[in-house]
Amino acid sequence: MSDDVKTRAERREALLAERHAERKRTQSVAFLSRQRRTERIRKGAFVLIVVGVLAVGGYLAFGDFLGQRGATTTADAISVQSSMAGFGPAIHVKAGQAVKLDWWTNDAAQHLQGGVHTMISDELGLHEELAAAGPSGESRKLVAFTAPMRTGEYDIYCDTCCGGKASPTMHGKIVVDEA
Repeated sequence: MSDDVKTRAERREALLAERHAERKRTQSVAFLSRQRRTERIRKGAFVLIVVGVLAVGGYLAFGDFLGQRGATTTADAISVQSSMAGFGPAIHVKAGQAVKLDWWTNDAAQHLQGGVHTMISDELGLHEELAAAGPSGESRKLVAFTAPMRTGEYDIYCDTCCGGKASPTMHGKIVVDEA
């Protein structure tokens, strides 16, 4: 037989081989397409999970600064937080003003010496104690005093944890401005 003339079996075998190669190529493209799509979905899900975990972690870690806690319970009180990092934010009042502080903490008892924070200002005559956070996750106390007539910055400190008065972080300030 010549090369030009193929038997029916040879032609059939060549056609089947060609179809098989085409099917394999087509399946391979479809398979790769599915595989790429699956990989994109997996990466997207991973990114969403990471973003979700970071968002929840950020909310829990920095929620105090974002207003999660610390919303004052008395309308005319100034919200002041005590934490292992000190007092925040700085308290601004007018000279001679009657001041109400909504003082709060979310520090647990095991972090506090004697289970309390203190707010002490020798110049202002303040010496208050605030119990550690309870089951609600925070503890609050209303502190009232009259601001002095002399303007300036007055130091407040916690003397019960993290080195007390000597600690540079356990301080806050009350700024008295002109009336």
